[in-house]
Amino acid sequence: MAGRLLRRVALACLGPALMLGLGCNNILGPSKVDANWRSYPGLHFMLYVRPGSFAETNQALLAAVLDDQFATTLARLEIAYGGRISVFLYDSAADASLDSDRSGMGYPDTEAIRATCAPPLDESLVRLLAHESNHVIQRNAMGLPGTSFMSEGLASAVMSARFYPIGNDRLWAWTASRGAALPAVSTLIAGGAWDGDDTTASASFLAYLLDRAGPAPIRQMYQLRSEDLPARMRTLYGRSLEDLERDWRAFCGK
Repeated sequence: MAGRLLRRVALACLGPALMLGLGCNNILGPSKVDANWRSYPGLHFMLYVRPGSFAETNQALLAAVLDDQFATTLARLEIAYGGRISVFLYDSAADASLDSDRSGMGYPDTEAIRATCAPPLDESLVRLLAHESNHVIQRNAMGLPGTSFMSEGLASAVMSARFYPIGNDRLWAWTASRGAALPAVSTLIAGGAWDGDDTTASASFLAYLLDRAGPAPIRQMYQLRSEDLPARMRTLYGRSLEDLERDWRAFCGK
């Protein structure tokens, strides 16, 4: 669910022909910061939390996790971004007007995140916040994503495993466990219905490409439309999309 929400936000500024126009510019989180919020500044983030909340109790660790993810994303993609992201952490889905207690939305144009922060502080919560922060970072550093495959996949392909085991090893083990049930990469690139498994599969494939050849080819493909990606992959990697997919599945299977 969070993946679908984030996809709408990440693509919201691609123009009226694609999604939601410029609606994402209008929301930073709450209508204003008042007594219902306390703020905690970090190196790259400003955390806004409800007084006495689970998020406030854990704000120091959350800030450390997010700052680590910020540095990891810039390093793995070899990009530059000097912004500061406002993170509004709500107690529940009802409090945040979101769909579940593990959901959120990123607003790249306003460099902000709206997300639930309900216990426990586990892998799923960290993955959610890292994914959302990556949407803001990547959109501002690399421009408009041309596909959900890139927007959603890349946001999960550069997860730091310093605090929680959500990095490449987890992606590749997940891929191996799905085997033939995974959709073809060509289907992921084409888009259509999108869910959490599509995000994870795209992330695993993109993480493999990053591990194989570094971030330069990924940056060149980030803004391309789906119909242009296969030919560009052949040019950049010297192999067809089908060959790259076979290589990736074989690698994960090992």
